[in-house]
Amino acid sequence: MIVMKNLMNNKTVCFTGHRPSKLKGYFPEDNKQLLWEIHDCCVHLIENEGVGVFINGVALGVDQWSAKIILKLKEKYPHIKLISAVPCLDHSSKWTEDSKKDWQEIIDCSDEVRYVTEEKFTPYCMQKRNEWMVDNSDIVVSVWDGSSGGTNNCVQYATKNKKRVINIWKKEYGK
Repeated sequence: MIVMKNLMNNKTVCFTGHRPSKLKGYFPEDNKQLLWEIHDCCVHLIENEGVGVFINGVALGVDQWSAKIILKLKEKYPHIKLISAVPCLDHSSKWTEDSKKDWQEIIDCSDEVRYVTEEKFTPYCMQKRNEWMVDNSDIVVSVWDGSSGGTNNCVQYATKNKKRVINIWKKEYGK
């Protein structure tokens, strides 16, 4: 795939962050402060730093919430694009029906969908998705509390590859 930023002369951002179990739960209304922080960060990046492409990993929590924020921001900034990077073929298969519905809505509304692997779910496919997102981005926006796990691995990979990381974590976002 040719990275869209090269075609559009825009910077690209990807998101990484915790699942709802490390945040204030599964409901966006319980995480309003965090969602406004993501929103404000995205507006700043669009208006002040030339960002026009956003990549999300479509996982529960920060990934899906940031994707929905970008889809809403497209109403004000119709030039921005959303790419959904799906880690594996059965990514949402074990989720609740409501979560599957949200996942499908994001996929359907994305400007581009990229299946990073053609395998069934493994932790490795999640890491491959994260690497793909970082490799195709200029900036990584993270919601990371410093703990180990997939978000940590993504931030470390970004740092190793000299990508700018904006971590918007605040302790009140977690449990």
